[in-house]
Amino acid sequence: MHIDKDGLTEEQFLARYNSSDFDRISLCVDAVIFGVYAKADTENYRKSDEQKITVLLVRRTEHPFIGKWALPGGFVGVAEPLEETAERVVKSKTGMDNIYLEQLGTFGDTQRDPRMRIVSTAYLSLVDKCSYSTPSANAAWFDVVFELNGDLLVLSNKDEKISFSVKTNERQNGKVTAENIQVQDGSAIAFDHAQIILQGLLRLRGKIDYTDIVFNLLPNKFTISQLQQIYEIILGHKLLSPVFRRKLADKIKAVGEFTHEKGHRPSQLFSYKGGLFL
Repeated sequence: MHIDKDGLTEEQFLARYNSSDFDRISLCVDAVIFGVYAKADTENYRKSDEQKITVLLVRRTEHPFIGKWALPGGFVGVAEPLEETAERVVKSKTGMDNIYLEQLGTFGDTQRDPRMRIVSTAYLSLVDKCSYSTPSANAAWFDVVFELNGDLLVLSNKDEKISFSVKTNERQNGKVTAENIQVQDGSAIAFDHAQIILQGLLRLRGKIDYTDIVFNLLPNKFTISQLQQIYEIILGHKLLSPVFRRKLADKIKAVGEFTHEKGHRPSQLFSYKGGLFL
């Protein structure tokens, strides 16, 4: 039997333990839900539709930050695992179920929430946007533009445009020098959600070359040009088509069908080899 400096066993210590002796802290989850859609060129119907990456935001109807846009989020239940909280929050706020989710990171700035000390565990979610309607009148999809060599993160739709200044600093992390990319003033939307969105983009950009994460953004059937455009908007630069096709050749398969869009030449359709094929 082990006792502590006060002569207590673990059972005795726990019986006397009073959590109210310590400052309170709460935990929540926030979900960065990225999707992709094709934006048609209304002036030139022969031009192929342009792929856009977009993020889902909800308008806050309660204090704090009432009236501002925010990521879908919610508090973690006392007996609720984080992953289950993320799934519950996404389903309740968006209606989306059984979608790709991975833990993005923990955001714990002491001033991120004016109510109290609230730490957020953020999740990255990727969906085929065309498979989901806008969940409510308080939700909207925003196109996302961020150039790594630039200094702006821009969220926009037909009604609104929000810009954030971004700064890149170098910091020493052990023996290596790492880049620290920060939104300078994210107050145009709620909490620190502009920074969380930026971190989601950087995670997506970092994983796209060595994982198949990108296929969560696509429908079951897609063209090579659609796939390449998605890679290009995430990476922030153009790719050579022959090289891209060779690189992705072992990940996709032809489905024996072609597009039949007015004004466009038919394009062969493919599916992801590791995904659902209908």
